[in-house]
Amino acid sequence: MKELYKKLISQLIEIGRSEIIPTIADSEFSYLRKGKWLRPKAVDCDNYVYEELKSLYKGVVLCEKHFEWQTGSTTSTNWLFDQLAVRPEYSEHYQEQKELYEFGFANRGYFSYASAAMGLGSKYENYKEYLKVSAAAEIEEAKRSSRMRQIHLESKELSAVKKEFKERDKEERMKERGERKKEKDKNISIIEF
Repeated sequence: MKELYKKLISQLIEIGRSEIIPTIADSEFSYLRKGKWLRPKAVDCDNYVYEELKSLYKGVVLCEKHFEWQTGSTTSTNWLFDQLAVRPEYSEHYQEQKELYEFGFANRGYFSYASAAMGLGSKYENYKEYLKVSAAAEIEEAKRSSRMRQIHLESKELSAVKKEFKERDKEERMKERGERKKEKDKNISIIEF
């Protein structure tokens, strides 16, 4: 089975490099048509250099569209994209990021969402639009975090004030209790037998 996976992955890498899906005889690589074999455990991404992984991603994007793969609740490109995103070649180069996103948007398949980065909706048509919405979401998240931080600080401050009032109240009660005891002690007369 591992040998079959290697052949299928090699074929996907070649499809990604050429960006052309060759005519495949029904008997030859029928697994490629189905797409269900393509799972994270089937591909050890550490064994591939960045360019091969990038071509694999592109090949999977094209095959998802061409063969109308339905591999579950998410596309196979999501986990491949995640593997690319952690590589320094991707994270340090804006053009690489843009190229991969644009490719995913332009070639999205059967699924209504783009085939890059889990959760991208079909409302995004290109990388620029995605970045704009993503930046807006990050700003909103930062605002929410700031509000939560402010609420936390105010809550902490309120707790400190409550504690201070409780301590003052306790001191006053103790003082009053002491004064009442003194008054009571004054009124007690000692009688000897």
